[in-house]
Amino acid sequence: MRSFQRASAWLAAFVIGVPALGVVAMIVALRGRSWALFAVAYLVLFTLAYLAGLILLALLRFRPDWLRALVAAVAVYALAPVAPLVGGMAHYPYHVVRCGGLPVVGSDGAAPGYLVPGEEDYAVTPFHKRFFCTQKEARAAGYYHDDF
Repeated sequence: MRSFQRASAWLAAFVIGVPALGVVAMIVALRGRSWALFAVAYLVLFTLAYLAGLILLALLRFRPDWLRALVAAVAVYALAPVAPLVGGMAHYPYHVVRCGGLPVVGSDGAAPGYLVPGEEDYAVTPFHKRFFCTQKEARAAGYYHDDF
């Protein structure tokens, strides 16, 4: 039992602790703008990843504990991009790097729209699936923006 407890602590570090540093970096990048929805959505994602990782951790039976936890964390994050409702959130960090900053976030629906970094309601949630580097790119893909 102690081995599982140690391994689950390592798993928490891998799927919550380390990625949370990325959330902190994104909050800093938002420069004081609305970050609560963004942070809450990602902390929920990390918690779900941890719970899924615990299942894998219980199935794995090798030592050392930190390596077992690392294998479970890698497996969870390898599955996250194709999982329903979290795929877009899992792809977001890639688009931050690809665009060289915060991307334009598109959401699908009856009338697909997009959010621009700097707007009060800019966030990434399970309902945001598409990312663009520019507003021009988003408009070319058929997304609209409410200009207030």
